[in-house]
Amino acid sequence: MKDRVEQLDGLRGIFAVLVIAHHHNAFKESVFYNNFFVINASLFVDFFFVLSGFVIALNYVNRIHTPRDFFTFLKKRFIRLYPLLFYTEVVFIIANLLGEQSPLKNVGSLGLSYYFFTAFDTLTFMGSSTVFGAWISNNYPSWSISAEMISYLVFGLVLLLLPRFKYFVFILITILSAVFIYSRGEYLLAYDYGFVRALLSFCLGIFTHLLLSKKSFHLSAFEIPFLLFLVLSMYCVHHLDLNLWKLVFPFIFALGIIIFSSSTGIVTQLLSSKPFQYLGKISYSIYLNHAIVLIFVNVVLFRALKSPENEWMFGLSLALSIALTILYSHFTYEWVEKRFGKFLKTRLN
Repeated sequence: MKDRVEQLDGLRGIFAVLVIAHHHNAFKESVFYNNFFVINASLFVDFFFVLSGFVIALNYVNRIHTPRDFFTFLKKRFIRLYPLLFYTEVVFIIANLLGEQSPLKNVGSLGLSYYFFTAFDTLTFMGSSTVFGAWISNNYPSWSISAEMISYLVFGLVLLLLPRFKYFVFILITILSAVFIYSRGEYLLAYDYGFVRALLSFCLGIFTHLLLSKKSFHLSAFEIPFLLFLVLSMYCVHHLDLNLWKLVFPFIFALGIIIFSSSTGIVTQLLSSKPFQYLGKISYSIYLNHAIVLIFVNVVLFRALKSPENEWMFGLSLALSIALTILYSHFTYEWVEKRFGKFLKTRLN
């Protein structure tokens, strides 16, 4: 198997854009938000976790044998994640402190220490845990980056310390994560125990890689049925109010990775095209940039320009937010992810 599956990058790019629509929720009764698909688009974060487990296993499952391998692996993941995480957190803090409706006016006795605690939580990769308290990051989607890093740490430690029993341990982690989520009675964990949700999905990604490394499939005919099944599943959990049934979505996404990794159909060809590949390439920037762009667009349209609050303007707000996020992400990908990442790589080596 290749060390990269292009169509999955394209799928990641599309799902990153759909997360923008999910967070475009300032006007919750708008048709652009108040529908089963957009409301539940937060589930696509679980696709990112499953895909991450798949890609990391694809590239590292047989490469971590010594403490040096382990620290090299963590250093590479740190260099990949940290530059943009740091940049977007700083941008958010500056924007909040300068903004007319700064949260500083609403944090009571915490004052400036509020920003210290939230930033510290985020920049230590603890934003998906309660180690320093369940702080909601200034850049609220960044909790999942914490969950990613914790998953990398667990993955590396299992390979380093228990290489002969690694798949047994990953099964155990999957089961324990599912039991923990069930015991909480809430699937969409984020700022408190989001790393548990991530570990469940990440481990499923590992097993998805294991299956595809052992067996080849030809599943082009299942592309469109799978997408229809995904949408139908989102409809059912929403309208039947089946919160804990959202536990099945990491398994659904694992199935989707198997299908699209084993397909040459029309959807796969579309996902492999240059526009969708580029979306996939800048998807990390899209994900961490979109919250600040959403706020900026809504402030300009509805506060500064005093635009009417109707469906036409809500649709324009969403379209502008998506377009500007993609444009902005092009530059942060080039200047922050790549250049700052290269700088860190040089210094840390």
